[in-house]
Amino acid sequence: MERVDNSFWVSIVKGILFSVIISLVSVLIFGFIVQMSKLDSGVIKAVNQFIKIISVFLACTLSLKDKAGLVSGIIIGVISTVITYLLFCLFFGTVSFGISFFIDLIFMLIIGGISGIISVNLKR
Repeated sequence: MERVDNSFWVSIVKGILFSVIISLVSVLIFGFIVQMSKLDSGVIKAVNQFIKIISVFLACTLSLKDKAGLVSGIIIGVISTVITYLLFCLFFGTVSFGISFFIDLIFMLIIGGISGIISVNLKR
């Protein structure tokens, strides 16, 4: 009987968890900053996108070591985006799967793929 290599899925799950945790902590910290200052909504949206990008990139860097960086990064980017979105929907009590959600999903798919490629090619 052949042994199944679970390291691929373990690294994916680690990446998703890292990304969701980094996003949640970063958004909470940024929320406190927003409460203390009067920031424009454009600035808030830009910082939120930056937080998502950094969380997916750091998650890929921390969890991916071997091959399949493109596929792994895409999976991490998409699933972590969906989970984070659903968690914030639970916190705020609103669910809206509009065009902005799907644009964000495609954007994070691309960012995840790029992050995965970079992460597996970094010298350890």
